[in-house]
Amino acid sequence: MIDTALFLLVDGLTNGLIYALLALSLVLVFTVTRVVNIAQGEYVMLGALTLADLLQGRMPGTLYLLIGGLALCILLDAGRWRRDWRGALLFATGLIAVAIAAALITRMALSLHFPVIAMMAVALLLVAPLGVLIYRFTVHPIPDASTIVFVIISVGVSMAVQGLGLLIWGASPYPVEPIAAGGLMAGPVFIPYQAIAIMVVALLSMGGLYLFSEHTLIGKALQASAMNRLGAQFCGIPVNLAGGLAFLLAAAFSALSGMLLAPLITANYEMGFMVGLKGFVGAAMGGLADYPLSLAGVMIVGGLESTSAYLASAYRDVLVFSLLIPILLWRNARQRVETR
Repeated sequence: MIDTALFLLVDGLTNGLIYALLALSLVLVFTVTRVVNIAQGEYVMLGALTLADLLQGRMPGTLYLLIGGLALCILLDAGRWRRDWRGALLFATGLIAVAIAAALITRMALSLHFPVIAMMAVALLLVAPLGVLIYRFTVHPIPDASTIVFVIISVGVSMAVQGLGLLIWGASPYPVEPIAAGGLMAGPVFIPYQAIAIMVVALLSMGGLYLFSEHTLIGKALQASAMNRLGAQFCGIPVNLAGGLAFLLAAAFSALSGMLLAPLITANYEMGFMVGLKGFVGAAMGGLADYPLSLAGVMIVGGLESTSAYLASAYRDVLVFSLLIPILLWRNARQRVETR
């Protein structure tokens, strides 16, 4: 009985830390842009499938998505050529340079057969800019739209990206090599090295973001945009750039969670939707704004998922998503108390 409890504890902690990266992405995007990004889970799928392509020696489909998005960005900027052709030329040259650099780095990684950690870094370089492009195409043109409009747009983005994933990678699952095979015995419990890698990478990522936010000028500007968007704008902070940076970091964290999760469940085009919803359930505990509470929420989600998979596997997802009801009722009651 104790062995089972310890196993479920380790499994729940592993799941919770994967969802913690996703919750961090949701909180980061919402606090800076007020966008409830339902499509956040799709970066999980893109990260996992990009890594699968790289490890199997194939040119990842994400590279073509990135190049196509950069080309579309240049086309949308075509109106600047008449009034500011120098700025438009500089902008187009920069995007072309990004596309060429991404292609060269990817080709070098495939030619030199980089190890798993290096391939993960290359996959991040391909997936993270897609967050900025999606921000440019969806949020940037209508920064003052209502929350419900952004929710509808994010649902559309999720459906579009999932459809592109099916088109590029097909419906078959892809195995992904773990960071390290094997594991160790901690008393009566076997802990895979992949689970240890998940814990280490998740904690380092969260700590890195904290140091970036607290000790860099750009990080403090991002915090200011999150606290008071209008006030930050009056202080000279370009809030549109802050929004793009938030989407960039959120895409990177979500893609990282997908790459860590893929060796445990295999990568497929549908994996991001369910993982994204579970991260949203945990983040809802903090109202998509309070990360410590959101972290507690995802740990509860991870523990409940692990326990229910053992006791009632057929109802695992039902029990996890049912957790959203008491969380929302508790958030509503708390908000009423605070407004009195």
